Amino acid sequence: MKEKGLAMLFEKIERVAVGVKDLKAAQEFFADLLDIRFDEPLTDDNMKIRAVYSYLGLELVESTGPGSMIDKFLQQRGEGVFCIVIKVSDMKEAIRRFEAKGLRRTGELKVGGMREVAFHPKGVHGLQIVLVEYQAKHPATVAALGK
Repeated sequence: MKEKGLAMLFEKIERVAVGVKDLKAAQEFFADLLDIRFDEPLTDDNMKIRAVYSYLGLELVESTGPGSMIDKFLQQRGEGVFCIVIKVSDMKEAIRRFEAKGLRRTGELKVGGMREVAFHPKGVHGLQIVLVEYQAKHPATVAALGK
C-alpha cells in the first residue's frame, strides 16, 4: 500500500527459493520444464549454501555442508519452498514493522550491495520470509553494460 508522498516499503515478491538436494539436477529439470535459464551459481561458504537464480524469479538452493539452514530444512521437510524473498526500499523500517508484529529474525546475509534478513516461519503461517534490499538498475542498463 502506498502512503502519501512515500515510495512503497514492500516493493515486490522478488523470488521464491526452493530447497533442493541436487542443484544441478533441479536446475536442469526446471530449465527444461519452464524453458528458462539460470545465472551462474553463487556460493556462500559461511552459510554452506549454493544457489542459482532465474529471471523468472525462481531460486534453487542446496546445502554444501552439514548443519546449514538448507540441510536442516531438507532433513525436516524434504525438498520444497524454503522461503519467499520480498524486496524492500527501507530495510530498517521493514525490520521494525516485522519485529513489531512479534516476528523473530533468524539470520542476515550481506553480499556486495545486497542485504538479506530472514524471519522465522512461526507467526507467518509457516512461511519463512526474507527481506532483501539493494539498489536496482534498470534492465536496459544491465543489458547495455553487461553488468
